[in-house]
This record gives sequence, structure tokens and C-alpha cells, in this order.
Amino acid sequence: MLEHVGVQILLFVSVTLLVGVILRQLLKQVAIPYTVALLIVGILFGLIYRFDHNDMPGLYNQTVQLVADIDPHLILFLFLPTLIFESAYAIETHLFKRTFSQIALLAVPGLIVCTSITAVFVKYVFPWDWSWPICFMFGALISATDPVAVVALLKELSSRKRLETLIEGESLLNDGTAIVLFTLFYSMLSASHATDITALGVIGDFTWVVSFGFLIGLAGGWLMILWIGKIFNDPLIEITSSIATAYLVFYIAEGVFHVSGVVAVVTLGVLLAAQGRTRISAEVKHFLHQFWELMAYLANTLIFVLVGIIVAVKIRLDDPQAWLMLAVLYIAILLIRGVSIISLSPLLKQIGIGLTKHKSLVLIWGGLRGAVALALALSVVQSDHIPAAIGEQILFLTAGIVVLTIIINGGTIRLLLTKLGLDKLPEAKQKTVDKAELHIQFSLQREMEKLRKDDNFSSADWNTILQHEHIQILNTEAEINHLTDDEHELIVAYKRRILEAEKRFYWYQFDQGMMNIKAVETLNQAVEHALDGEPKIYPRKEIYLEPIDEHNFELTFFIAHSFIQAQKSNWRHLSDLEAPKHIYHAIADELKQNIEQMQHYLNAINQFEPERVKQIQTLLATRVLLNKRRHKIEDLAEQGVLEPAESEKLLEDIDKEIHKLALG
Repeated sequence: MLEHVGVQILLFVSVTLLVGVILRQLLKQVAIPYTVALLIVGILFGLIYRFDHNDMPGLYNQTVQLVADIDPHLILFLFLPTLIFESAYAIETHLFKRTFSQIALLAVPGLIVCTSITAVFVKYVFPWDWSWPICFMFGALISATDPVAVVALLKELSSRKRLETLIEGESLLNDGTAIVLFTLFYSMLSASHATDITALGVIGDFTWVVSFGFLIGLAGGWLMILWIGKIFNDPLIEITSSIATAYLVFYIAEGVFHVSGVVAVVTLGVLLAAQGRTRISAEVKHFLHQFWELMAYLANTLIFVLVGIIVAVKIRLDDPQAWLMLAVLYIAILLIRGVSIISLSPLLKQIGIGLTKHKSLVLIWGGLRGAVALALALSVVQSDHIPAAIGEQILFLTAGIVVLTIIINGGTIRLLLTKLGLDKLPEAKQKTVDKAELHIQFSLQREMEKLRKDDNFSSADWNTILQHEHIQILNTEAEINHLTDDEHELIVAYKRRILEAEKRFYWYQFDQGMMNIKAVETLNQAVEHALDGEPKIYPRKEIYLEPIDEHNFELTFFIAHSFIQAQKSNWRHLSDLEAPKHIYHAIADELKQNIEQMQHYLNAINQFEPERVKQIQTLLATRVLLNKRRHKIEDLAEQGVLEPAESEKLLEDIDKEIHKLALG
């Protein structure tokens, strides 16, 4: 029974996830990226099998061998849809749109430059006399990047959202470009008409594969949006639909039409993140994000251990010449990526969000190689069209580069970020955080004074409590003010925080049923426009629809009503951020102008059709009360006053009523 393949796979998955959990806990106190540690564990598992298998249980040996012999296509079809969809769905769509020109430049021309230079380098430096198609095929597969370790560190160390989006976005499209180029050059080796292949033909094939992959992702995304738009607050159906769609889109693209599955899934994920947000039920959104984060965590845990085992078991260790070439290639690919990014820098600085020298260094050093490159190399080894010796050389070099970039680059990226000052927030942004924390601390002090007078805490040791690091006042006003005196930077930082909060407020209002889809899209587009470049609070000309008529009446009312509420919310946030007085008054004046101007607009709307205003306000008031009823039921269920079956029935009835209101 234990020797059954299915049992061995289950054993591998269970043990790997358990090891991952233990590692994750241990690494909280150590400056080693999680993925780097997983790769090392995988290599250790493989080396134990390779050099000490006689002393190991038969089940261990069979399981490791089974994992090492995994079909490379299974790696791509099993793990890529999850990892790509999660990244694309979680990406900040506004930033993705702003940085798309840079991402596309890095992922297409940039990767082509890397592929071409690597191919020339391999042809003239390696002693094995590979053919040009093999050199270009290898250049494509070795140029596919995997930024998991880098992005994870950026999220952990600082809120560098723009750099995260640029690196992650490049990797998403970079993988797709690399796989397409690899496939095209591989086809040259297997095609009987290889001599007829021209540069123009390659460009045409590339355009077709990417474009049709995009269309498949677009079609899958819109079909899913139409489907989930008919579902209301059913997490099982909505989440299961997202899983099925991600995998089907990838399979249809790669397996049926032989076009880019990566581009298809990226398109699907970004479309759902942008347009799907207004269709997915409000109560499901957070759960859906958490579910895909878990899926990505499981996939990364399995894939990095898997890569480590394959590397340790499969590669030859007795070829000194190959080891020398590996060392030379590692240095070369860093230099080649550097040349690619530096050559594109004049353009990268002028478009999108710009690019500093420090961020360019992170892009160069953060070009780690991972599972995609290894899976492609394994498919080369299994090919009948490539000599076995060349396949072994490609696998050895690819595996070596994967290990070296993940361990050396991934293991030292923290030091680089610290050295460049990218491990912390910009001073102006940090000052806004510290001011908010000071506001929280003062509120806590007031709360503590109330507790001192409470008989329930009369015996508490308040001196001990005051020593707690999260209760005592950590920073004084003077220490915070010392961070930066650049007034312009501070105003920009405060305005950005206010606008980001405004954006969230609109989504909250939409989720509560306080405005329709068109209104939330219009208001969010206005905020995104206000965030582009120099952030501005006032004016917001694009949200004033003129003239007010019967066709846009409902939209104008929702926009005006929600915008005024948002400005009042912004005012409260401005107080919470404890902005310096002159900055507070400057921003408060702009908020006041917004409210006054929109109030005049709302008065005009109210006078245009008073009866329809009455109907809309009745609808909104009903929705507010139904929301409050729903929250009260949830509170009583949480407190144990209502049994789960009772609360579920009550919530189901409320959801039906809310859904009826939403449908009009």
C-alpha cells in the first residue's frame, strides 16, 4: 500500500508542507528568505538520496526518485496557473497600468536582448559547439526570472509598492515571453523546414502566440465576470469558479491552441482584479484574496523543494569543464541583465513611474531564476530532437544558475536593499506613519486613564504596563519632526495617504450597496488620476457630469453623495495623521472646497427631479438598515447567542433582500 505512487505523492506533499511550516516559524528570527531555505532543504533531501540511499528507508528513496522524475510539463501545468493568477489578481491595477510601459519594455525587448546576448556568449565562449537554434533556445530559457524571494522581502521590509509592481509585473510577462521564445527556437530543432525559418517568421509567430493567448484570457475573464455577476454571496461557487477558470484558460491556451498560457492567465487575473471587483460579492472578496494567497504559499513551498530535489538528483557532478562554464555563465548572466536594463534606462526613466539608479540595481540583482527555467531544461533532456549530451549540459547549467541566483542573489538581496536605503520608507512617508502612531499612542494614554479608574483593574501594576513597548510613547513630537523638513515632500506624502484612503472608502461604499458600478468606477478613476504625478485633492473636474439629464441622473446623484461623504472621511483621516498645522490647514482647505463645490452640484441634482431623489434615498436608507441588521446577526452568532444554523438562515434571508435591492 505504501509503495503506491499516489501514496508517495501524498507523503511528499504532506512532509514538504510540514517542513515548510516549521521553516517559516524558525525563519521569523533569521534574515534568510523562505524560498532560499526551501531550496536548500530540497537539495539536502536529494543529496541524501543520491549519496546515502542504501541507509535510507525504501519509501524515502522511492518518493524522492518519483519527485525527481516528474514530467516537466506537469510542473508548468500544475504550478504556473496558481502562481501567475495569484500574482496577477493581487497586483495593484492602477500601478500596473502606470508601469505597464516599463514592464512591457523589460519583459519583451529586454528579454529579447538578454536572449540574444546570451546566445552569442554561449556560442563563442562555451567549448561544446552548440548550433545557433540551441544557443538561442538556451538563452530564452535561462532568461526567465522568478522574483518570489525579492518581492516577499520588499513586502516585509518596506512599502515599496511601485518597485514591487515593476519587479512582479516584469516577471509575469517575462515568463510568458521566455516560454514563447523557447518554444519557437525549440520548434526550429524539430521542424523539417527549419532552414526556411526567417526572422520575420519568428516575429509573426511570436505576435500570434502572445496575441491569441491574450484573447483567450480576455474571453475567459469576461465569461467568468458574467457568471459571478449572477451569483450573490456564495464563496464556494465564486472561489471554485476562479480556480476552474485559471486552470482551464491555461490549458486551452497551451494544450489546445499552443499559444501563451502565461499571457492568458495574466490577462485573466488582471481583468478580474480590475473589472471583476465590482462583480464579486462584497463578503467574498477578502476570502478570495486569502484563498489565493494560501494557494500561492502552498505552490511555492512545494515547487522550491521540488526544484532542490531535481537539482540534487539529476545533475552530473563529475564534469570539471561544466563547473567552470557554470561559474562563467553566472557572472555573464548578471552582466547581460545589467547591460539590458542599462541600455533601456534612458527610456525607462522617461516612461511609467521612472527608474532610479538604486532601483535599477535591485532589478539587476533581483533577476533570480526558478522553476520555469528548470522545467524548460528538463523538457530539453526528454527531447528526441536534441542530443542527450547537450540536454545534460543544458540541465546542469540551468540547475546551477537556479541554485546560485536563489542562494546568492536571493540570500543577499536584503543586504542590498539595506545598503541602498530601500529597506525603509522614504522619510516623508515615514513621518506620516510616525505621526499616526503618535496619535494612536495618545489615544491609548487617554484610554489608560479610564482603565485606572475602573474597579476591575484596581490591582493592576501600571508601572509594568507603561513599560510595554506597544503602550509607552516610543517617539516624541520632536523626534518625528526631525525626520524631514522638506515641506513639499511632506504635503505629497499626506495627500497620497488621504487619496489612497478615499479610494478604499469608495470601495467600502460600493460593497455596502451605497452606489452603483458606474459610480464607483468613475470616482476611482478620478482618484487614480489625482494620484498620478503630483497628487491633488482639489479640483476634481472629471466627476462633474454636465448637463444633468434623465440618462445620467442616478449616476450623478451617487457620485455627488459618495464624494461628499468621502471628503468628510478624508477630513477625519487628516486629523488621525496628526499633520503639521500648516499642512493640515492647506489640505483641509482643499477638502472644504471639494465639499462646497459638490454640495452646489448636489443641490442642482435634487432640484432636477425631487421624486427620483426621494426614491434613491429611500433605497439607500433601506440598504443601510439591512446592512445593520446583517451585522447585528453576525455579532450575535459570534457571541454564541445564535446557533450557526439559525444565523445562517437569517443571513440567507437578508442576502436575498439585499440582492433584490441590488437588482432594482
